[in-house]
Amino acid sequence: MHETADVVVIGGGTTGSSVALHLARAGLTVRLLERGTIASGASGDSPGIVRQYYANPALARLAARGLRAYRQWAEIFDGDCGYQRTGFLTGVDHAEWERACGQVHQQQSDGIGVKLCSPTQMRASMPDFDADGLAGAIYEPDAGYCNARATAQSFSQGARRFGAVVDEQRAARRIHTLNGRVTGVETDRGRIDTAIVVNAAGPWAASLAATCGANLPISASRQSVAICRIAGQAEEARLPGYSERGRGFYLRPDSPGVYMIGSLAPADSGPVGPDALRCLMDGDATRRYCERAAQRFSRLSEALPIGSRVSFFDDTPDGNPIVGVDPRVEGLIVAAGLSGHGFKFAPVFGQEIAALIGGGKMHVDLHQFKVSRFLD
Repeated sequence: MHETADVVVIGGGTTGSSVALHLARAGLTVRLLERGTIASGASGDSPGIVRQYYANPALARLAARGLRAYRQWAEIFDGDCGYQRTGFLTGVDHAEWERACGQVHQQQSDGIGVKLCSPTQMRASMPDFDADGLAGAIYEPDAGYCNARATAQSFSQGARRFGAVVDEQRAARRIHTLNGRVTGVETDRGRIDTAIVVNAAGPWAASLAATCGANLPISASRQSVAICRIAGQAEEARLPGYSERGRGFYLRPDSPGVYMIGSLAPADSGPVGPDALRCLMDGDATRRYCERAAQRFSRLSEALPIGSRVSFFDDTPDGNPIVGVDPRVEGLIVAAGLSGHGFKFAPVFGQEIAALIGGGKMHVDLHQFKVSRFLD
């Protein structure tokens, strides 16, 4: 006899586990399938940055909802997401400043906690900051970071409490359909009959979707984060999070004196098969990331590389998520192609997909991220 569920969610990262929790909380019978362990894929190595500023107004509003959830975690979810408030600065050059000012004013009118910051103000709090070429920055006082692995485990723990079955070490192999409708999922331990599948498989989402003829334009790219330490730095002296596309890097503080530094330079990322062996960053690359950040923050010139994280993004052609029903297969829902932004939205995507399955609608801010934008 086949196993059954109202909904099968594929992928035990932060998005999939959030979806499983919200569906189970709504009273549906849920199976969450994870090919490894919870957050053992791309989610587990995420720096877990939570911030709100985006050029796209819909993404900004969704990120603001996500940040509120992370800040209020104990009131909503089981466990602990590890939220740490650090603040976050996004550096803006002169060519983009006028546009950024307009975006900030719009987001402030939407109730989003962002404000403009001048180079003088930045140097007042960070004397070692070199503002050369910058018109200013967008500052988010409530931004920070979370522990992504703990977040996914918290979601899955809550899903279990509401009756979901969380199947770790169980890989989905195929989505079964009949006459254009989902009928089940084939796994490496047998079939599960279901009328609804949520494909939240991250870098594996495209190959899984192809098994039922619903191809998705999602590709995997290798992403690396260098970890460095400044000896003797006190907690009160730590930098906020920072991102700047012009200089091609972002950073976030960790424990006192420790920083995670990632790249925004296209040359530092490249296509990779998600089943490829994960490798550590080599020493030269780690030092290069640290040196790039030290061009803005001179204190980092004394930092020593102490480690790295290597993970994957599941990328789409326009760099935005794919969230919603797939019109080609009845009962198939996609929550993938997150392009490195998924952690910020995980609490919201879970809530919205539960609303979609329960009532047929998602919030208007998600309409532009439908699968149909990529279909002829």
